[in-house]
Amino acid sequence: MALINNQAVLQKLVNELRLYPAKDKVPSELADKILPVFQINSELIEVSPAYANIIRTERRLVAGSTTLYTTSATGDFFLTNIILQVFNDAPSAAHAGSGKITINVDGVAQSIAFIEVDTDPQAGWAPIVTLNLQNPILIDKATNIVLTSVGAGIIANGTIVGYTKD
Repeated sequence: MALINNQAVLQKLVNELRLYPAKDKVPSELADKILPVFQINSELIEVSPAYANIIRTERRLVAGSTTLYTTSATGDFFLTNIILQVFNDAPSAAHAGSGKITINVDGVAQSIAFIEVDTDPQAGWAPIVTLNLQNPILIDKATNIVLTSVGAGIIANGTIVGYTKD
């Protein structure tokens, strides 16, 4: 049998097991093959979720790009959600094109959402991509998150959600 001689460990046993030293015998030995298992130092465990504090939405009407958000040069920005929708601005005519949202991760520009359309004027549909990132993406500092629309008559709508940490 191993003896417990450390007073702090004995006090922790009393506190965690909710023993009453006046009534209960405080264990001072550990069995050779059976060991107590309980969480110690529970007061040090702290879980606090990060809350989104950045929400941006833009519409890109003409072929080209627009910045949804510029990340801070000092703090970290984590991307949590993306919505991209692409549709035909002039339903009376067929238009082909695409829309995308581009981010920078580890110095590389990457398309995180992309939709290519060849719209029939009768269709009236608007494809959409929605990403809920269970593991938020750390975006490079001092870079732009960009919404791009390609093609005449193609509208791209983009929304991003994320949070910053200093």
